[in-house]
Amino acid sequence: MMKNRLIPYLYCCLALFGVHAQAEEVRYYDFEVIIFESLDREARISEVWKTDFTLEKPPQFVELGQPYPGPIPKFYNPKWTFKPIHNKYFQLREEAKLLEQNNNYRILLHTAWRQPGMESSEAIPVHITRSFLQTDSQQAVKQRVKPDMPAVNLPAPTANVQTRNILDGYIKIILSRYLHAEFNLTYTTNIPVGSTRILTAANLDDDQLEATLPQQIVYHLMESRKMRSKEVHYIDHPVLGVIILATPFESGDKKS
Repeated sequence: MMKNRLIPYLYCCLALFGVHAQAEEVRYYDFEVIIFESLDREARISEVWKTDFTLEKPPQFVELGQPYPGPIPKFYNPKWTFKPIHNKYFQLREEAKLLEQNNNYRILLHTAWRQPGMESSEAIPVHITRSFLQTDSQQAVKQRVKPDMPAVNLPAPTANVQTRNILDGYIKIILSRYLHAEFNLTYTTNIPVGSTRILTAANLDDDQLEATLPQQIVYHLMESRKMRSKEVHYIDHPVLGVIILATPFESGDKKS
């Protein structure tokens, strides 16, 4: 009888030990990312870009600062699973400073988060998004108008054309033998804000109307990169650039 009672007990102990061992094997990392754009005109015209593009939406993704989409997989600590990191702990400050001081670049997003290292079958991407308003002076608009368009139909000299730029996409981290970062990002510029027909007289046709507005352009960055932790990695692109740093997280760290 004693033997029969011991067997279930031993199975229970082994199961608990297995759970504990798997939990201890989970490795956590802090990922810091800077996404920036090049303002170099030659870089922007170096390729033919799309004017419309549909970004493929993954079946599941994480919004930083929002609840995990569904039950958090077992063995992952909710406290350290896709947790946003305060900017006072950023390590890429010098890189950000150099970009800010260079008139050829503009930082679109500087963010950081903590997550477990996930295998390919479990990895879930982080949704990256930010929106910017941009105002072009009337003089800039005039330079885009067709030469034969009657000047009387142009907006008043004091008018401005307001557009919106949107950064959107996903970054997925996979842990196998090495860390791998997958980027699928779009940066859409010159999206009209509000009604566009107030910019010209009512008798302008569609071609003339389009000529008074900046052309909408979509820059797409799709890249995969093998990473080493504690090393700064740079993702190159004619218009978009990404700087990413992975740092192993230990539970004793002050920022935990």
